[in-house]
Amino acid sequence: MKLSILIPIFNVENYIANCLDSVINQDIPSNEYEIIIIDDGSTDNSKAIAAKYAEKHDNIKMFSHMNIGLYATRNKLLELAKGEYIYNLDSDDYIVHYSLGTILNIAIEKGVDIIGFNYKKTKKLDLYKSQKEVKELNYEIETGNNFLSTNHTHYNTVWWYIIRRDFLIAKDIKFDENNPLGDGPFTLRIIHLAEKMLYLPLDIHRYVQVTNSIMNNQSKSHLIKMIENYMEIFERYNLLIDEISRKNKANKMNAVVSQVRHWRDLNIKVLISKLIKSDVSIKEIISIIGRLKKIDSYPIKYYIGIRFNSPMQKLITYVYNRRTLLLIIIPLIRMYNKLALFKEKG
Repeated sequence: MKLSILIPIFNVENYIANCLDSVINQDIPSNEYEIIIIDDGSTDNSKAIAAKYAEKHDNIKMFSHMNIGLYATRNKLLELAKGEYIYNLDSDDYIVHYSLGTILNIAIEKGVDIIGFNYKKTKKLDLYKSQKEVKELNYEIETGNNFLSTNHTHYNTVWWYIIRRDFLIAKDIKFDENNPLGDGPFTLRIIHLAEKMLYLPLDIHRYVQVTNSIMNNQSKSHLIKMIENYMEIFERYNLLIDEISRKNKANKMNAVVSQVRHWRDLNIKVLISKLIKSDVSIKEIISIIGRLKKIDSYPIKYYIGIRFNSPMQKLITYVYNRRTLLLIIIPLIRMYNKLALFKEKG
C-alpha cells in the first residue's frame, strides 16, 4: 500500500461528496492507495453520504464514533493507516484530479520524509486542474530545517504535504488532541525533524472557504473557546522553541527558532484582531495580554519579517504592542464597526 488518505468528517454534507470525488479521481491504481474516513458524530447526512462511497469503492474504509474532537479523530486515522505515505485531508476541501500519483511517485523515488505542494483558497468546488505541471519545475531535496529557514510563505496546516508513515512512527509524533489549532505545532515539529524534504510549487490542494468552519466561525461563544485554545497553542509553540534551542546550542538553528516564533506571533496577532472585533470586555482583554506577558509572548516581536512587512502591517503591530494605545483604540474601532453595520442595514 503506497498511500493512505485520511479524512475526518463532521457535519460537512455539502462538501464531503466533492472531497471524495477528488480523491477517487486520481492517477493511482485503486489497489495501491486507501481512503480512510472516520465520522466524528455528525448530526447531518455526512455519514450516510460517505457510507455510500465506501459501498461502491473497495479502497474506501468507513468508520464512525461518538464525537471526540478533530485531532483525537486524526490520531485514530493515523493508527488505522497502512500506506507508505500519509495524507491528511479536510473533508470540506478537495484536491486536483489525477495529481497525487505523480507526487507520490516522486516521494517514493527520492525517499523523502515529507513532500509538500501548493494550494488555492477558493469558494468554488470545481477547480480540478493545476496551473503547472511537474515537468515545468526544478526541485531539489533539502532538510526540513533548511526549508523552514528559507521558505516564509508555507502554511502550518496538514493538507499541503504528504508524510512518510515510518518517519512519524520513528519520531513518535501524534496530534495534540482537542485543540482546533493543533496543525501548527505538529507541522513545524515534523518539518524540523525531517532529514529529507521536497517542496513542489504545484497548486494541488483546494482550501474551500466555509463560513461556519472552525477557523471562520465568528460567534461569541466560539471565540471564548478559541481564546483558551490559542493560549494553549502559544505555550506549545514556546515548548517547541525551547526544544529546538536546547538541541542546538551552537546557534545553528537561529533561523528555525525565528520561524517558530514568527508563527506564534502571527497567531497572537490574529487573536488580538479577533478580540478587537468581538464583544469581549476591555477588562478581559487586559487579562489576556497579561497572560501573554507571563509566557513571554507579548509584545509580538517576530511577526514583522519577510512575509509581513508592509507599512500597514508595521502600523498595526506598533499599535498592538502598546497596550495603552491599543485599549484606547478598541472602543473607537468597535463604535465605527457598529455605525458601519447600522448604515448597511439602513
